[in-house]
Amino acid sequence: MIRLCAPTAVLAVAAWASLASPTASAEPYFAVQKGLQCGACHAHPAGGGKRNAYGNVFARNELAASRIGNDEPWTGRVNDWLAVGANLRAGFDATDTPGTGTESTFDVNRGTVYLEAAVIPSRLLVYVDQQFAPGGAQNREAYVRLNGEAARWFVAAGQFYLPYGLRLQDDTAFVRLATGVNLTNPDRGVQAGYEAGPWSIIGAVTNGSGGSADRDDGKQLSLISSYVRANWRLGLSASRNDADAGDRDMVGLFAGLKTGPIAWLAEIDRVRDDVPAAQATSAIASLVEANLTPGRGHNLKFSYEYLDPDDDVSEDHRVRYSIVWEYSPVQFLQSRLGVRSYDGPPESPGANRDAVFWEFHGFF
Repeated sequence: MIRLCAPTAVLAVAAWASLASPTASAEPYFAVQKGLQCGACHAHPAGGGKRNAYGNVFARNELAASRIGNDEPWTGRVNDWLAVGANLRAGFDATDTPGTGTESTFDVNRGTVYLEAAVIPSRLLVYVDQQFAPGGAQNREAYVRLNGEAARWFVAAGQFYLPYGLRLQDDTAFVRLATGVNLTNPDRGVQAGYEAGPWSIIGAVTNGSGGSADRDDGKQLSLISSYVRANWRLGLSASRNDADAGDRDMVGLFAGLKTGPIAWLAEIDRVRDDVPAAQATSAIASLVEANLTPGRGHNLKFSYEYLDPDDDVSEDHRVRYSIVWEYSPVQFLQSRLGVRSYDGPPESPGANRDAVFWEFHGFF
């Protein structure tokens, strides 16, 4: 089972993980702009992973500033029963930490390939999400899914991302670090979902061990439900991980709002860890993000984040400010240039650093 952390361990994990570059692929503000569920663009109903036919056509016809070539629209479909996709992110990061100085590096942030086989078209699917860089091969998702008629309901078994919170592009966001639910931490089990009109609900029962073998008889229960309208959405997440090492309970609210050219995202989560022979701790993490689209192919992302790793400890909170310019010059290519500033306890240099990053992202 996942080892549940005391406040000092939570801070250590957050400091380490937030040094990494953003590496995932989901962008929920697109769904807010279009008034759709995240599953409208992605293979999984909760979003994330391979883009479906609509997601690829959107990237070609609406996301890119211009199109080059006279190619037929790429939809990801190789034939009637097989679809593929991929992401590759490479870039440059520079971090200035008090007392340490500036460190910079070029790196391959993330490379993934996706394979989806429609064994019975529209009804029975086999899906694999495999990371090949950096480092060695790593399976992120692998499941078989049965869809109901009209795809209103589904049942899946295997390894998958947990249904909780916004599927943010940045796995280092405080709401993803505090909950431990992100696109690099899948789990194994079963899940089921139902979607009807503006309503969507997805639940899962998993090992609660972050994709590793289960060591006790406790399980993690996760649930996400959302209500989506053309210009706004509201959602609720909840999770309980019952483990011998300690229990973790989480509850969160998330929302989206479209106001002209700005798509807003917000999330707040409360995480309670109850570890045997130790005092229970409660953490609060939140995010407010504004995505301004001044013209086709351009997006300016402004975000404010807050993390209080233990509400019983004063002066341990952290904040993070980010400004990111995303530019998609042609279809299936994006450049991201961003700056981030961290403000935290003075005794923690890593919590008070500044970072600049640039990333080139190719996908299909």
